[in-house]
Amino acid sequence: MLKINLSIKNSNIPSNTIGIDMGQSLTKIAYLDENGLNLLSLSTQKGIPEIKEFIESKKTSYSNFNFTGGRCYKLFKEYSNEIRVNIFNEFEAIIKGIEYLYLLEKNKKLLSSLVVTMGTGTSIVLQREIFKHLGGSSMGGGFFMGIIKLFFDLNNFSEAVSLAKKGNRYNVDLKVSDIYDSEDIRVDNLFREFTAASLGKIEYNFDKNTINTEDFLNSLICAIGENIGTIATLMAETHNVIKIVFSGGFLRDNRPLKRILSLLCNVKRKKAIFLKNSEFSAAIGAMLL
Repeated sequence: MLKINLSIKNSNIPSNTIGIDMGQSLTKIAYLDENGLNLLSLSTQKGIPEIKEFIESKKTSYSNFNFTGGRCYKLFKEYSNEIRVNIFNEFEAIIKGIEYLYLLEKNKKLLSSLVVTMGTGTSIVLQREIFKHLGGSSMGGGFFMGIIKLFFDLNNFSEAVSLAKKGNRYNVDLKVSDIYDSEDIRVDNLFREFTAASLGKIEYNFDKNTINTEDFLNSLICAIGENIGTIATLMAETHNVIKIVFSGGFLRDNRPLKRILSLLCNVKRKKAIFLKNSEFSAAIGAMLL
């Protein structure tokens, strides 16, 4: 449970409403009490009884339960005859929550940006006067967890990210500088630092046992980040946007991912923004809708 210290009077969040964002992997819950804004994360796949227990415990204290997210419909229907429930568009909720978190952290409004939410998969939404869902990618936390389960029998996201922080992707990744001769003037120094091929140093006759787990995990995170970052910066360019807000659970304590996204944005002259507690943006947004 996370808590943001807010005054109920000054929070601009309704004190009688709970926001529930049910994604494929995690369910995020946001609600206000006398101590501040409470942020709770539960497993969607394993935690339905726990989620229902939470709702039951709050039924007499809160009058509105606002649902969003792809996995929320069954619970929304189940409780529709018992309590006052609402269901909202996921992307609208994300934008509303991001705008609130940005105002809370920066003390100013977010006027125009691209919001890239990296959860199980990745969505990209244009945030202006009217939001527009532009698309996304199947790459994200779900892809990452699937690969590490298959190759390393790892199930714990935090453990995997901690290992990745210790790794060096360039022990397994091929950079442009690994291909071009150092005296070849056809490529400049910046381009030499680009990734030519993720895992490109793993050749056909490699021994799997010689690969360092930390290096592989670092490479995998950066490969996902480079692909999503490239898509995001191109979309930002197309829509004439400078700020790109990266959010979602895949970013949680994920320093390698944040680093590669920041580097890509710098190269493309975009501003990467990472907000605290951004994985709760849709739950917070649902409260505010």
